[in-house]
Amino acid sequence: MSFRISRYTTCLSILTTPGLCILGTAAGELLSSKSAHAQIISLPGTTSGQVIPAKKSKKTQTKVYQKKGSDNSENIMVVGTHLGARETEQIQPVALITSDQIQQSSAMTMGEVFSRIPSMNFSGNSYSNFGGSCINIRNLGTARTLVLVDGHRMVEGPGGCVDMNAIAPAMVDRVEILKDGSSTTYGSDAIAGVINITLKKDYTGTTLTANGGISDSGDAETSALTATHGWDIMHGRGNFILSGSYNYQAPVDANARKWAMHDRAGWDNSPGAPQYYGSTYTPNGYFVAANGGAPLTSQPGQLGNYSVTPNGNGGFSPFGYADDYDYSQGNQMLAQQSIQTVAGSGHFDITKNVQFYIDGNWTHTAGWSKGVPMFIGTPATTLTGNSGEMIIPSGNPYNPFGEDVAMYKRMMGLGERYSDLQNDQYQATVGLRGSIPHSGWWTYDAFYSFGKSVGEESQNGQINWVKMENALGFHQTGGGGSTTGYYDPSVCTSQPGCVLINPFSQTLSPAAKKYIGVTDDYPSGYELRDVQVTFANKHIARLPYGPLGIAVGVEHRGLDGYSYASNFASSGQASNYYYTSTSGGYNVTEVFGELSIPLLKNLPAAKSLSAQVSGRFSNYNTFGQTYNWHAGLIYAPTDSIRFRANLATGFRAPQIGDLYAGQTISLSGAHDPCGQISEYGALAGIVAANCRAQGLNPSTFKQVNNAMKYISGGNPSLQPEESRTYTIGTILSPTFLPGFSATIDYFHTSITHALSTPSLQTELDGCYESVNMSSAYCNVIHGRDVSGQLNPVSNYEENVGAFKEDGLDISAQYNYDIDYANSLHFGADIQDVMAYKEQNTPSTPFVSYLGSVGTPKWLANGTATFTHGRWSFTYMLRFIDGMYYFPSSDYNASFTQWYKINQTFYHDVSITYRGNKFTVTGGVRNIGGKQPQFDALGDYNTDPGMYDWQGRYMYLKAQVNF
Repeated sequence: MSFRISRYTTCLSILTTPGLCILGTAAGELLSSKSAHAQIISLPGTTSGQVIPAKKSKKTQTKVYQKKGSDNSENIMVVGTHLGARETEQIQPVALITSDQIQQSSAMTMGEVFSRIPSMNFSGNSYSNFGGSCINIRNLGTARTLVLVDGHRMVEGPGGCVDMNAIAPAMVDRVEILKDGSSTTYGSDAIAGVINITLKKDYTGTTLTANGGISDSGDAETSALTATHGWDIMHGRGNFILSGSYNYQAPVDANARKWAMHDRAGWDNSPGAPQYYGSTYTPNGYFVAANGGAPLTSQPGQLGNYSVTPNGNGGFSPFGYADDYDYSQGNQMLAQQSIQTVAGSGHFDITKNVQFYIDGNWTHTAGWSKGVPMFIGTPATTLTGNSGEMIIPSGNPYNPFGEDVAMYKRMMGLGERYSDLQNDQYQATVGLRGSIPHSGWWTYDAFYSFGKSVGEESQNGQINWVKMENALGFHQTGGGGSTTGYYDPSVCTSQPGCVLINPFSQTLSPAAKKYIGVTDDYPSGYELRDVQVTFANKHIARLPYGPLGIAVGVEHRGLDGYSYASNFASSGQASNYYYTSTSGGYNVTEVFGELSIPLLKNLPAAKSLSAQVSGRFSNYNTFGQTYNWHAGLIYAPTDSIRFRANLATGFRAPQIGDLYAGQTISLSGAHDPCGQISEYGALAGIVAANCRAQGLNPSTFKQVNNAMKYISGGNPSLQPEESRTYTIGTILSPTFLPGFSATIDYFHTSITHALSTPSLQTELDGCYESVNMSSAYCNVIHGRDVSGQLNPVSNYEENVGAFKEDGLDISAQYNYDIDYANSLHFGADIQDVMAYKEQNTPSTPFVSYLGSVGTPKWLANGTATFTHGRWSFTYMLRFIDGMYYFPSSDYNASFTQWYKINQTFYHDVSITYRGNKFTVTGGVRNIGGKQPQFDALGDYNTDPGMYDWQGRYMYLKAQVNF
């Protein structure tokens, strides 16, 4: 979709420059289409954020296909509607970010552009989200935000979403953000809102852009180069544009920051006393008798049923939490990534009524990340006959205990694990649009889009469980899961390449490393096919107060996906994971319609009153049919104020991965209730009784690893999520205060039948907190192994969740011209979340997470810009409200006081110089070098997606036009 500049458009500051443009706010003048093209810019010597006529230059002209003799503004489209520029276009809250704002901001990637917006949540290319940068609106999840590029759906990238980092900022013309449900316009996924990224078009000339940035620690370097060239053909009947870009992000190790150097779980009853968090899989190892025995003594050979670890003096000592392995010593906070992109677009007027258009892009993403060495202890699965633990048999010459010993150890001899990602994504769209001759005002738009994403991740340092058993000389005699057996050196000597391993050493010989080590590959891909035909008539009938507009259309989409497991992963030989190959797809046919209805105009106390209604019927070959509707109203009693209201239903169809993902055994952080009884307060007695019923002693039981195994996979029985949203807002543009504008919108979103995967902790707590383990959560817990550790817990998505969110979006700006060469701009963008509740199952109450980690009540940005001639100086303040670690329903003042994240203020500055053919911007983000807030539940002791973890960050951008 494209957009229309109207008199109800102004700019608000959410980046480090003036101007987030909010459609629906009066600030500029409506420019006649007969004059020069209008654009929203913040140029020296002009009022920041105002709509001004551009110079009549080939390099800035924009052609929009129009019926001969018609008004140009009548044919420019806006996001959220198929009818484009009409009185009803301001009904829904739509924000606009221009290319000038992006160029002058501190953002080095499109992901960073969105991270500066209070109502957005961003996940970068950290190790936990390797290869992709996803975005969502209002913290409702990336799958509930629809991302479009040039108005068309995009195939998913390596992160399972439209990768923001794959879109070069220098290639973006504008970004439209619809913060309201729009399932009737776009179909599935548009529950929280829609982001439409429009790439540059209708351009003649050449632009070169270079960006670079670095932290004050000398790392986190970013660099980008972009070249864009456009040209007209056949005297302006057509225009084509071609762009290419290269973007590089350097990696950052977790131990590169003091605050992330050690993995902390929280505070021990008081601030300043960190409780460190780690893994029991240590380089020295953690050993326990496989079949019980006498209590531990200082003499080797009498291990007993307690755990020990080498003490460095040739003996062994009891294993305690102080011996845990610190993950931060080997992991990365930021993965290395390079992105190459080529994009092209063009259009050609075949006749005065028919225009051909084409868009295409190709993106290659290469990512690299490292992690700590792999560990071994219990297998991912025993279904294939694996023993329940890695056993060092009593006869092994390196075993000093004289009995079988279970080993839990990080295999440092294999070295660090390295992940390498290669992904290619391409998409092409071809279409025809124009007007139907002799039909009145009917226009059409028909297109076909095809997209494909193919990727492969390779990871070294994996361990072959069967070969590791061979290298220890363990001859298993029981069935799958059994730990019974004896020492038999022939199980090793009979295997090519096998060498006996000393399990108490931190080193491995090259031969041993080659024998047990594995490099595994994970290929996957997605495919999208989308065809749509839309007919629109903005003047189908003349009503008393204006023309009635109508749009109707049909769309058919097909989606397919696959993920292939190697024989190593699917045979059960991998020591710590298990998954199977899978593939699947679905298709949907939809019909939609929209009406724009003028009700009143130019009457006393009714400058205008208009309504918009729309609907969409969808038929899926998976779950069946769904119908959704939207109704909106906008009322302007005077030129200074408007009121708007919207009510809509929406839906989100299960994605390919939700339906067809293969079974996987993975790891996730969770604690065994039987190992931390004291944390359950008044329910501790029930939990302890359930643990004893399973044969455990709660006072001595210890969980061997905080990373717990769970089974996940697709669920073909999933149904669509259903939503209801409404917004009520006002648009202020007082005529008595020129240059001032503001919008205030109340929003509410409720989601039922939400696709929800309860956390492992929720499942474990729900089971063990119930009397006699009677909760339904106990159905996903599959007993314990011979050592008392939990077997992998089932963790599948179901339609059992629900969400409710309410809040306010407040935006305001003021532009003041001091004189012809100097101006001031002040802007603010605020989000106030008034309620955020989640429900795990229909039978459980809603839990309020407002103010808890990840859901701050207040988020705000403020900017001040002084423009002097060609120079602009900008200051930006960013605010993040304080948060607690626990839902408000669990709040306890005496306990929670030590678990609060304080409020955070960041300060940014930038300077821009704009020449005749070039622009240079330099700045410093987080100029005070403020460290991120401690977050015990986040990665690396903080939340990298919310706080500036890099520290003080300097950047420089340059753009040259030819």
